[in-house]
Amino acid sequence: MTTKHPDTSDIPVLLEVFRTRSELQKILWITGIWVFFSIGQSIYDYMVLLAADVAPEGYAFWTNMLITAVATLLAGLIGGAILVSYLQRWVRNNPYGQAILFILLAFTLIICFVTILAFVTRATITGEEHIERQDLLYHIGVHVRSLRFLKDYLLWLFIVLCTIAGLMVNDKYGPGNLRSFFMGRYFRPQREEHIFMFLDLRSSTYIAQVLGEQQYFNFIKDVIRDATPVILRHKGRIYQYVGDEITVSWWMNQGLNKLNCIRCPMEIRKIFNHRSSYYTAQYGVVPDFKAGLHCGPVMVGEIGVVKRDIAFSGEVVGTAARIQNRCNHLEVNLLMSQDLKDLLPWEGSRLIPEHKGDLLIKGKMVNLPLYTVNAE
Repeated sequence: MTTKHPDTSDIPVLLEVFRTRSELQKILWITGIWVFFSIGQSIYDYMVLLAADVAPEGYAFWTNMLITAVATLLAGLIGGAILVSYLQRWVRNNPYGQAILFILLAFTLIICFVTILAFVTRATITGEEHIERQDLLYHIGVHVRSLRFLKDYLLWLFIVLCTIAGLMVNDKYGPGNLRSFFMGRYFRPQREEHIFMFLDLRSSTYIAQVLGEQQYFNFIKDVIRDATPVILRHKGRIYQYVGDEITVSWWMNQGLNKLNCIRCPMEIRKIFNHRSSYYTAQYGVVPDFKAGLHCGPVMVGEIGVVKRDIAFSGEVVGTAARIQNRCNHLEVNLLMSQDLKDLLPWEGSRLIPEHKGDLLIKGKMVNLPLYTVNAE
């Protein structure tokens, strides 16, 4: 009996990305950047020909640029979908070198196809070369062996490599953080309102003893691999991994909207239940998390010299961690502060907050009421 891998879906992977808004945005960004570079390449080639005093007529230039842009648009949509849908899965399940080799081979085929398509279309429309149908393969062979094709191939191979590197760096820092680094948003610390959630694996010590070090590490990788898409789908940002613990943050409006910060841990639990056959067959145990949530002001800024990162500091972060620690004592899977409970739009959600106890906050005269969530 074969058990499906967590990354396996009943929907074709290439089509699945078009159902997620964030993934679709990545594809459109890739396509837009590639079209921009293709137009820039056409303008640069035309300027080189102008400098050599062998430039074609204006009509031919605009036609060539339009054909190249349309061909690149097609390549961007296909290539972007391949990158977004398969890159993460290949990198997760294969060594980086092997995964990148697979992608480069796929893109070599795409680059050749699009370049040949643009050549045939351009030659047919502009009449630069008289191509008879029976001589089509001959002219394509001549074009593939030409320096022009080699130039286009090397240029787009470089652009594809840069795109892959950009996606990998973006995944390394987390969605949105790379842009913040480039823009220098947190070069000086800023005070912001955030929601924090600490997700901690239940019975982790026991599971580690039963599975052993290597198998337990693979178990944690699978757990994080399953939880991450759910977190991103609910607009959360993964702040850090600490062993078997995941720290997630939200902008206030994104976390409150549609109860994203509450539905996120509930959806993660559903995913683990849905994958229970895989985890039982692979590890003999189904993972479960306890979650603690709190909100409020924190200081956000860049930290580090050699390994720079965006860090949060403030009472809110520590309090969220302490709330999560109370889950075992109160025998619940989810706890949140009253501060967060009072801000969430509960009407019509079919979820009911229930008071479970209080948390003693050092240095304050009043305890912090804690709530769990029950379905109607």
